This record gives sequence, structure tokens and C-alpha cells, in this order.
Amino acid sequence: MTLTMLAPAEAELDYRRCRWCHSASAATCLLCPVCGSADLTPARACGQGTVQRLLRPTRRGPHLGRPYLIVLDEGFTVQAAVLGGLPGAVPIGARVHLVTSEEGGRVLTFRLASRP
Repeated sequence: MTLTMLAPAEAELDYRRCRWCHSASAATCLLCPVCGSADLTPARACGQGTVQRLLRPTRRGPHLGRPYLIVLDEGFTVQAAVLGGLPGAVPIGARVHLVTSEEGGRVLTFRLASRP
């Protein structure tokens, strides 16, 4: 998955969509994880999604934040940090938007979206 920075507050993620079953997968996948087709087309996600769950921390070092599983509006999930709430206390179902990435796109960071 590749991060593209557009403006200071906007970011997008590249991914692939299967032409057969229309499921979304990471840009690094060579085959569709649902049907196994190799007929994948590149697409770009808007960077908006919903917090699905809190994960156990798996990394040590400078990135000790609690990772969350984020379901993007396009239908695939990513592991990312979430800013704008207490560490480990971001509510499930909260709307988030992509802010930035570190380590060449390996650590994604989302921010809680403001409530209307």
C-alpha cells in the first residue's frame, strides 16, 4: 500500500480492486485474497474509514502507541495509529481520516474526524 500526500490535511492510499469479485486488497497483493484472480486494477482510497478494534501492541521502540484496525470506506482494512483521543481509548465505530505516514509508508496515522 502506498501513501500519496496531496495537501497538508489530505492523503490517499493506493490499493487494488479485483475485476472479477470487486473486492479490495493492499497494493502489494498479486492475487485477489477472495477469489484468487490475478486481474487486479490499481485504485486510490480517499483515506476515510471507521475504527474496527484495538489491537495489542506488536512493536517496540519509538512507536509505542496502541495500534487500531481501521476499515476504509473502500472495503479493506489497515493497521494504524489514531490521534485525537486518549491512548487506547478511541471508541469503536469512530470515524477517522488519514493524516500521515512514517518509515516509507509502513506506519499509517489517522486522526479522529470531528463530529457534525
